[in-house]
Amino acid sequence: MTVPENKLIITSLANLAEILPFMLGHYPDDSMVLHNVGPNLIDGPTMASPLPDNPADWKEEAELFARRFMTHVQENAHDTVGEIIVYLCREPEPGQSAEQVIELLRPVSNSLTETCTQLRGSVTQTLGLVAGRWWAFECEWDGCCEGDPLPALDDPKSAAAQLIRMGYSPGRRTGEIVKEFRPAQPAAPGQLRVLDNEAAAYAAQCATPGGQEVALDVTHWLLETAIRAFRNGATDLADDMAARIIHGLQNGWACDHGIEFAEDDDLPHARRLWSFLARRCLPPYTQKAVPLLSLLAWVAWRQDDTLTARLALKDALTADPDYELAGLLVCAITDGEDPQVLLNLARETRAERLARTTHSDPTTH
Repeated sequence: MTVPENKLIITSLANLAEILPFMLGHYPDDSMVLHNVGPNLIDGPTMASPLPDNPADWKEEAELFARRFMTHVQENAHDTVGEIIVYLCREPEPGQSAEQVIELLRPVSNSLTETCTQLRGSVTQTLGLVAGRWWAFECEWDGCCEGDPLPALDDPKSAAAQLIRMGYSPGRRTGEIVKEFRPAQPAAPGQLRVLDNEAAAYAAQCATPGGQEVALDVTHWLLETAIRAFRNGATDLADDMAARIIHGLQNGWACDHGIEFAEDDDLPHARRLWSFLARRCLPPYTQKAVPLLSLLAWVAWRQDDTLTARLALKDALTADPDYELAGLLVCAITDGEDPQVLLNLARETRAERLARTTHSDPTTH
C-alpha cells in the first residue's frame, strides 16, 4: 500500500500499533507479523503467519517464520534490509487476561528479534496487540507502554482515522474470514447421520471388486453435477449428495478433478461449493475437510486472495500435516509462484481425463 508522502502523521507507538490492519488489509487474529519499513513507513514488505494453537510450538514457529521473512526480503530487496517492526496479535481465551497473553507472547517476540538480527535485520520495535490494547516489548520503563487502549477510530488524531479519511480500509478480522469455511455448531439435524450413512455406503462400495473405480466414476459425475448447479445459482446441495462428495474427495484422483474447476468463470462458483462442503465437515469428520480446504485455497489463490488461502491451508495442515496438495500450495504461495503454472497442469489433466471418458455413460463424466 502506498500512502502519499507527508500525509500520514505518526506521533506515537500507539499510532504505529494501529496502522497494522491497514498494512495487511485485515486484522490478523492470533498471528505474528513482520514489517520491513519502507519510505512512507506503511510501505515495504509485510508478512503474517498464524500462531500455532499450542503455545509450546510458538518459539520454533517464530524462528522459522523470521527466516522465511528475511529470505523473502533479501531476495526481493537485493540483500538490503531496512528497519523491521514486529507485531504479535492474540485474543485471550476464556478466563485468560490480556496481561497473561502478553507474557506468553514475550518469548515469541524475543525469538523473532534474535532470528532477524542473526540474519542481518534490525528490529526497531516489537508491539503486542491484545484485546484492543497495545504493549511495546522494547520499552524498558516499568508501567510505560503497557496495555493502553488503541486510539479510537473517531479520534481525529489517530493514524487509523487519517487512513480512513484517505480511503483506506483495515479489512476484516481473520475470525470473520474463517467463518466462510469452518463449520458452525451445532450441526443441522440429520447432517451427521447422513455423513455416517454415506461413509458406510462408500466404504462398502470400495470394498467390492472394481468398487474403487466405480466409486471414483460416481464422484466425478457428482462433482460435475454440483458445479453445474452452483453455476446456475445453487447455494447448497442435498444432504446425501454433499456427504457423498465429501467422502469421495478423499480419493486423490477425485481431488485432482476438483482442481480443474479453476477457470476464471468458475472461480466464484467453485469457491462457494468448496466452502459449503467444508462447513459440512463437523466433528468427528473434521479431517474430511482437508481436500476441500485445499481446493478452496487453490481457488482463493487464483482470485489473488492469499489471506483466505493461507487460513484455509492452516486448517488443512493442522488436520493432516502430510497432505500433499496443501503443502504444495503453501510452498507455492510463500515463494510467490504464479498460479497459472498449476492451472495449466490442471487443464492438461482434464484433457487427458476427458479423452479416457466414455461419453455414453453419464456416470463417467
